[in-house]
Amino acid sequence: MKTAIVFIFFITLFTGFNVESQTNIWDENPRDSQAELDSLLAIIPYSEAQEKIPLLNRVAEIYWSINPNKTIEYANEALELSKAYQDKKQEGLALINLCQGYLFNDFYDKALQLGLQSLEIRKAIGNDYDLAFTLRTLGWLYYDIGYYDKALQYHTETLKIHEKLGDKQRIAYSYNSIGLIHERKENCTLALSFFKKSLELKKAFNNKDRIAETMKNMGVCYRKINVLDSAKTFLDSALDISNQIKDDQNKVHILNELAIVNLKLGKFDACYALLKKSRLIMDGFIDNKEWVVENDRIMSDYYLAIGDYKNALTSYKKYIQGESEIFSSNKSEKLAEMRILYEAEQRESEIKLLEQQKNLEAQKRKLLLIGSILSVIIAFLVIASLFNNIKKKKALYQQSEKLTKEKLKTQSLLRENLEHKLEFRKKELTNLALFISQRTSIYKDLTKSLQDLKFKDLNQLKKDINTLIKENTFKFNFNEDIQKFHTNIETLQSDFLFRIKKKYPNLTDKEVQLAVQVKLKLSSKEIANINNISLNSVEIGRHRLRKKLGLDKKENLVNFLVNI
Repeated sequence: MKTAIVFIFFITLFTGFNVESQTNIWDENPRDSQAELDSLLAIIPYSEAQEKIPLLNRVAEIYWSINPNKTIEYANEALELSKAYQDKKQEGLALINLCQGYLFNDFYDKALQLGLQSLEIRKAIGNDYDLAFTLRTLGWLYYDIGYYDKALQYHTETLKIHEKLGDKQRIAYSYNSIGLIHERKENCTLALSFFKKSLELKKAFNNKDRIAETMKNMGVCYRKINVLDSAKTFLDSALDISNQIKDDQNKVHILNELAIVNLKLGKFDACYALLKKSRLIMDGFIDNKEWVVENDRIMSDYYLAIGDYKNALTSYKKYIQGESEIFSSNKSEKLAEMRILYEAEQRESEIKLLEQQKNLEAQKRKLLLIGSILSVIIAFLVIASLFNNIKKKKALYQQSEKLTKEKLKTQSLLRENLEHKLEFRKKELTNLALFISQRTSIYKDLTKSLQDLKFKDLNQLKKDINTLIKENTFKFNFNEDIQKFHTNIETLQSDFLFRIKKKYPNLTDKEVQLAVQVKLKLSSKEIANINNISLNSVEIGRHRLRKKLGLDKKENLVNFLVNI
């Protein structure tokens, strides 16, 4: 009787549910998912072992965004049962559920290992929907840790499968995913082309949250390429939709982006109001670290723009501290090591299999020619050869791993050494400038003193002194130290020279030279001495430079040049 009731409940629950392919929890109504979850939790205790596997997997899937730890708990149980009953389809589903659970908990190395195992199983089964879902999940994993080329590879493969299936809704999702990757790679023009295609397809399905997401992405791209009117238009539209559907998470992101746009437009009050509104909403989130970090970063930019440097620094420190707490470089390094190790093991397994097949065929041919005794000898030699090859490959792999670590350590030391040398050269350049300034000042004082001498009766002596003045003046004008100083500037400040010339192409060579000397925090008197010009000429040059850089009287020229 109990079995019959469970069977009827099971059939009723899953009527219309496609068990042949991976569902997408993000496409479902949260209320419907919760109702389904409650029903599943009620029926699982009364289900037989093999019947429980798809139920456990479905519960694990619904728990992704609700409670990732529960996803891991139910998916592990499903994985054990699917292996026991040799159900590869459910095993592949359990593995991707585990991947999602660990991904939501930021265990990227574990998530990658499970995702790749699921990918192998689903490739063998050949269900395109399930395969596409696993590829998409791995694509987002690489996207999250910043491996954008790898993420693009997986999402492109996903798009090809969706195009093959003719699934326009998921084609639209793939376009949006690829657009996000190009946006992160700072290729916003290409990203916009994918977002536009995604938005065109999504409008036909009238899926408002997806439409708002793509509009927001387009607004971000237009903001990055400084097409601010278009950025504001798309972000405002996305905000209206998010308000309609009460999507607070997307709303927070949009408000932050609108704050950046208003900051660029110089609308500081509007920027501040948007940041405060965004902060008020995100304070209601359980997990709001990433939102708070982004809000602190923009708030720092806002305070910097209005000249409140104290609050700008405070907000920036909060941003740096929050950023370090969210994601450490150790995760990225661990993931890279995991990927390399997994590929190496996979390659080694393939080589072993090929060698075994080759040797097996050779052994069969020789058995026909030389009999059973010789076959035993050959088999022994083959096994010994395989064992030696495995030992050699293991030794080579360990040696390669050791050399790689040593190489990374050496490169790190070299980088630190170069940084120290660069810092020393910068100090040396500043000291050289001061030395030139001081020596030039001495030359000028000497020249002035000699000019002030009066010799009424000693005409010849006066001529000699005038000759001495000319010689000193000549040395002053063509001083090797000055030439060395300018050469060092071109070498050590090459990045700065490139940036300022690119950003302000209307500056003359003398004005660029003056900008470098001001950036080195040399006084006007020291600049005058180095360039053999009057103090008044330096002040006029600084005034012209400020004008061409678009600075007002309150802005500090040195700080502005340092931040270019």
